[in-house]
Amino acid sequence: MDGAAPEILSVELQGDLATVRRSRWSSPDPVVDAVGRYGGSALALAIVHAARAAGESEMPFVVAVGEAVLRGLPTAARACVASRVPLSGHYADGHVGGLFGQHLVASASALVVRGRVSGADAVLVIDARGDARVERAAGLEQLGIPGRTRLLHAQYPGAALLVCGLAGDRGVPFATLANEADPPSFVGRGGLGAVLGRHGVRAIAVLPPERRRAVDASARSERRLERPGAPDLAVLTDSVRLLARAAGGTFESRGDPAPVDPGGRKGCRGCPTPCGWVFERPSGALGARQGALEALRGALGLSDQEGPLALLERCDALGIDAKETGAALALLVEHADRLGAAAGRARGLRGDLDALLAVLDEIPARVGLGALVARGAAHLARELGVDAPLVRGQSARAENDLAALLGQCISTRGTDPMRTFAFLAADVPDRARLARLIAPWPLPEGAEDPRATAGKGRLVAWTEAFLAAVDATGFCAFSAAAVLADGVLDLDGLARWIAPEAVRATIGSDGRALLSAGASIVLVQRDLARALGARGDEDCPPFAASLLGESGMLPEYRRFRGLGADGAPTAAAWGAAATTAVLDLAGDEVRAGPLESVPAAELAMPRRLGRVRLRAPGPLGAALGAPLEVELALPARAWDVLLAAALARPSARAWLVRGESAVPIVSRGGVRVPAEGRVEAGDVLDLTVVLSGG
Repeated sequence: MDGAAPEILSVELQGDLATVRRSRWSSPDPVVDAVGRYGGSALALAIVHAARAAGESEMPFVVAVGEAVLRGLPTAARACVASRVPLSGHYADGHVGGLFGQHLVASASALVVRGRVSGADAVLVIDARGDARVERAAGLEQLGIPGRTRLLHAQYPGAALLVCGLAGDRGVPFATLANEADPPSFVGRGGLGAVLGRHGVRAIAVLPPERRRAVDASARSERRLERPGAPDLAVLTDSVRLLARAAGGTFESRGDPAPVDPGGRKGCRGCPTPCGWVFERPSGALGARQGALEALRGALGLSDQEGPLALLERCDALGIDAKETGAALALLVEHADRLGAAAGRARGLRGDLDALLAVLDEIPARVGLGALVARGAAHLARELGVDAPLVRGQSARAENDLAALLGQCISTRGTDPMRTFAFLAADVPDRARLARLIAPWPLPEGAEDPRATAGKGRLVAWTEAFLAAVDATGFCAFSAAAVLADGVLDLDGLARWIAPEAVRATIGSDGRALLSAGASIVLVQRDLARALGARGDEDCPPFAASLLGESGMLPEYRRFRGLGADGAPTAAAWGAAATTAVLDLAGDEVRAGPLESVPAAELAMPRRLGRVRLRAPGPLGAALGAPLEVELALPARAWDVLLAAALARPSARAWLVRGESAVPIVSRGGVRVPAEGRVEAGDVLDLTVVLSGG
């Protein structure tokens, strides 16, 4: 816990043998070396970068665990899975919950797998002492993920699991991995399941450890939250956005119907605000998020809930990414006439659940229409000669929120919104709070408007660095974003709570140090992307090129991140990495003066009593008794309306205002209204406290 180099468990597979070597992380490149010491996803990235620099022809499969998992922080129960993925040919990572991170970190900070095991039914077992060996689980290869998980639970009671499906066995380039939970969580957009399958391994089982690595009590006691004496869990449950998310208010469900009668909620171990839905199905429990369901719904002609749930269940059983599968199926449905001999069958897919399920079953064997889908949406779009929302070979989403659009286009980690969504522009309701968060970078006029191009490059650069740093710790990115958006903690308070010891020892313990670590991680990601053949134009895919070219979008992002036209780090950026200077790459523009004041709305006089109608979904709506009409002197500021609502409904005050800041996002007719914005008599305002991404 003093910033010492993390311990790595390396496994070389050959035949039936697993050769094990333990080592401490190091790299001859001082930037890569520093980033690896941050741990977690930063360590996984550094290991793959070092493998590429050493000339390895195949990048290893890496699982790494952040320091917050070792410290046992609430919602810090994730392991980072990473490698070069087949769908894009680039680096990608993802996080999986369950026991895996907690079991693995007891003996090492990272597991690195190379080579290939021969034969069938192979399981890589990490035993209670941290040694590795290859074992067999008879019949494993004939089963889908539910059957494999049951068999492995019986053979290895209490083990943490990463389970490959039939799609991963057979190299489908968007194959995923499941953990041991019931229902399981999945990880691996971009094809991390296929990477593990390439090693001949059908699952990794980490047995319950005999002992756990100790945490330095003095290091733990030095951590002080912004609110002294506040229990860790209380800080999280004080966030209304986390509470709303736990009730089902994810970003993807905005404007979409919430699922009917889900069976419960699921989340990472120790999380007080679980945000995943669980549905009880005839075959057992199914975990689902709205983004996956939406990818399998409208474009396929399925309007009810049952169809998408059935498709998602089959995707999970096969071990394929639902979003990539949905994007490829949508191309088949929309452009069936271009498919020649297969056109007749493809035309019949729209709205036909049984036909769609049959295509899914064909994907691992690459037969029929499944052979087309198995190549991925990007390959299929090229074959059809059509444009589609694609970024670096992965399906993407055409977003109205321009920060979200830019975020997924510039990410070198894959397009998963959990890694790319710029929550600042969507979720921070108060311009003054937003300005404080990104200071000393100035906040341009209009930057807080999700549909305006102004300032989106710097907001995305800030969020990218923030998420990279948080992910390196193993702490939940949603929890971290929520406590900032709600004002429960400021960035300095969060950094003192979660920053890795290596960051504290070499950069500092405040928010600027945490962001500097994240920005340095991103530069190493960029350098690895260059080494793996990335081009600068990949940051500007055709479907979004006209918007991305605006000065406040991609050009601004590159200036603040320190990238050249080729998308790679400049010499100045690389020289500033692992120091706070990495946040000053935009030059004089980042050295802002005092925070600008927010102009108040011009209010006509005289003002008269009038009514404003407030609508809100979820827990906020319940607390308000929404719809609620409030009476006050109008015209007034949106802030005044929130105060009037808090007076009318004291029990809802925590959902409306915190100190001098607004809590919910206020909109009128779908257009965001700032806290200082003008509200007239008769206006209908929508209030939301959802947390974006996921």
